[in-house]
Amino acid sequence: MIQDYFKLPKITLIDSGAQMNCIQEGLIPTRFFEKTEEKLSIANGENLSVKFKIPDVHICNDDIGIKQTFILVKDLDIRIILGQPFLEVIKPFKVKNKGIITKIFQRKLFFAFNEKPISKEINLLKTLPMFKEHKFDKSKRK
Repeated sequence: MIQDYFKLPKITLIDSGAQMNCIQEGLIPTRFFEKTEEKLSIANGENLSVKFKIPDVHICNDDIGIKQTFILVKDLDIRIILGQPFLEVIKPFKVKNKGIITKIFQRKLFFAFNEKPISKEINLLKTLPMFKEHKFDKSKRK
């Protein structure tokens, strides 16, 4: 949701390899755009055309809005990508077969998967260092 006026479809790609949240150019009215100097490239090093960003997008789930910034990408194959900035805000989280579970403001949130994921991909996601919960042993403190 953008400024309580504009809502986007609920289906997005969650991509732990994406360094930014991205929206396909043309989905959002231009009145919400801001110029940006940010650069973005894909895995093979090819630069993508980025001229604008939208700084105040709320990812809404169960009446909780998670504020994020998105960059607009021309010729993006996927309409909306939630990347590392989004995942950083919702961590720690658990990846289950049916979706991602997290707790924000003492409320449990569930982000459902649209399609049944391949277990190999779920296990890979669970092993990435940024997604592991870090527990500290207080007895070892100085």
